[in-house]
Amino acid sequence: MATTKGENDHQHTATDDDNSNIVTMDFHNQVIGEYQQLLEQYQSQLASTSTSPSSSTATRFEIFVSKDNFKFNASHFVCYPGFRERLHGHSYRASVRLLGSHQIGRDGYVVDFGCVKSVAKDVCKELNEYFLLPTLSEVLEITITEGSDEAAGICGEVNNGNKYPGSVVIKCEDGSVFTFPRQDCLLLPIMHSTAEELAIYIFGKLVAGLDAEYLIKRGVTMMEITVSEAIGQDATFCHAIPLGENSSFDVASFITSNPIPAMRCSTTTEAARKR
Repeated sequence: MATTKGENDHQHTATDDDNSNIVTMDFHNQVIGEYQQLLEQYQSQLASTSTSPSSSTATRFEIFVSKDNFKFNASHFVCYPGFRERLHGHSYRASVRLLGSHQIGRDGYVVDFGCVKSVAKDVCKELNEYFLLPTLSEVLEITITEGSDEAAGICGEVNNGNKYPGSVVIKCEDGSVFTFPRQDCLLLPIMHSTAEELAIYIFGKLVAGLDAEYLIKRGVTMMEITVSEAIGQDATFCHAIPLGENSSFDVASFITSNPIPAMRCSTTTEAARKR
């Protein structure tokens, strides 16, 4: 049957629309299929990585101890190549966090709070009311006189029959010289008397006091020490519990030997102005 041109155009248009609808539906079904496949893969991965409540990775115990007697008052100054700050002091505070495993001991503890409190209190007491002297400093020349020395001036006075003989003379890179009574100085195996290095030092003392082997047996894997030199100024050191020959702590091993970069931050501290 003959058709007119208009009828032919209408038939072509209808056929094109039908083909377009078929292509659209095929594409839609393909997208849905791919989405369902991805969803099944994701659910499978999620199921393989999920853990039951009894799994060792589902739980972990830890304790945190911070007491009023975890504190010490001390004087110091930070110095490094090209800089020394003025002598000043802080009222320091310390806190201890012990990270255990997925089980606690048969006695119900990670570690008895009393043990942590006793050791931490003693460590802080050892640091209290001293000038903190970093004996590993690369910019301080330190001379220590342990016995009586009548020729040595201590705080402007001659040490003649002094109840506490001995002195510590500190020559700084900038030419400053300090002379302290020996009994007023605490000689520490650190490079700088910063809160960061004090945290490392206290970590080592606590590991020794609590006994590393004992901590490991109790499932303690890491310890975190925080030292605050003022409210809102904290330094935290976190490290695995060391064992064997590596149980002693070398503070200097945690300090880089890379050059000190210039301070670019906006601050009015003396350290920034000097650099």
